[in-house]
Amino acid sequence: MRFVFAMLALVLTSLSFGSRDAVASPEGKRVALLGTSNANPYIGAWTKTFAKFATDAGMKVTNLNSNYDAAVQSQQIDDAIAQKFDIIVLVYVNDQAVVPALTRAKAAGIPVLLIVTPLKKDYEELFTSYVGTDHRELGRLAGEGMVKGLMAEGKTKAQIVAVTGAAQQLNVQDRIAAFKDVLAKHPGFELVAAEDGKWNTALTEKITGELLVRFNARGGVDGIFAMADNQATGSIQAVESAGLKLGVADKGIVVVGSNCMKDGMINIKSGKQYATATQIPTEEAEIAAKKVIGHFNGEKLKKYELVPVHGISKENLEQFTAGCSY
Repeated sequence: MRFVFAMLALVLTSLSFGSRDAVASPEGKRVALLGTSNANPYIGAWTKTFAKFATDAGMKVTNLNSNYDAAVQSQQIDDAIAQKFDIIVLVYVNDQAVVPALTRAKAAGIPVLLIVTPLKKDYEELFTSYVGTDHRELGRLAGEGMVKGLMAEGKTKAQIVAVTGAAQQLNVQDRIAAFKDVLAKHPGFELVAAEDGKWNTALTEKITGELLVRFNARGGVDGIFAMADNQATGSIQAVESAGLKLGVADKGIVVVGSNCMKDGMINIKSGKQYATATQIPTEEAEIAAKKVIGHFNGEKLKKYELVPVHGISKENLEQFTAGCSY
């Protein structure tokens, strides 16, 4: 009889472990990957990389884009809740508009992994983890690049304009705040305008052209912080169309960017852009996919998984060209 009970206990233990192993696996898990727009080079590269790693691990990824429409994105989150996805991976459009939908996701017990930009500390309970960069660091690096470029031209006074990403996003607000903090240490360098370029190249070119006209009678623009490298391309095109000098070598307008896109690598090499900073989508997406895999394997996610960033200029361009060529 003892032998029978012992065998029964062994069988039950084996079943228990087998059940646990079946649950703790990414195989067959359904991921709602909700983004802004895959037409954006950074988001497009991020999405493609994440989908590859997640699919290779046996997960089923459904990718939906909101085209920067906060109402559409809220509906997409609600649909993911209704369809009982296992996890939501999200780059949000608007940090306030997304809160009610995230509250509903939390109530439904669906974990949310934020990418690209975190939420304010007040809403930490609404997401499981954030995987991405420290955007204040990106803003600081852009500010330091701008100051270094202007000083290389021998300037002690300068009028600087910024054309940002989507202004309602917290990452944009953090970057511009840190950029201003750097300029504040150099009283002669003044940020005279900041306009919302919505991460768009064509819109950034248009806005930059208007800013060049606006400040022409007030001494002109000395520096442009175009928040992403595709936007820097738009700004550069506007400067060239206006027939103005561009780049430190010609003591022209200093342009700095971020997100280290292929455009930025080309423009820095040519001298048209002075600096950028790493925010490599393929790197971040791979890390995020591995964190999701770990989550389904029973690992506890850190609240913040920050990916280090580095400033890029002509001096260290070759070191980052491969990773930034997207």
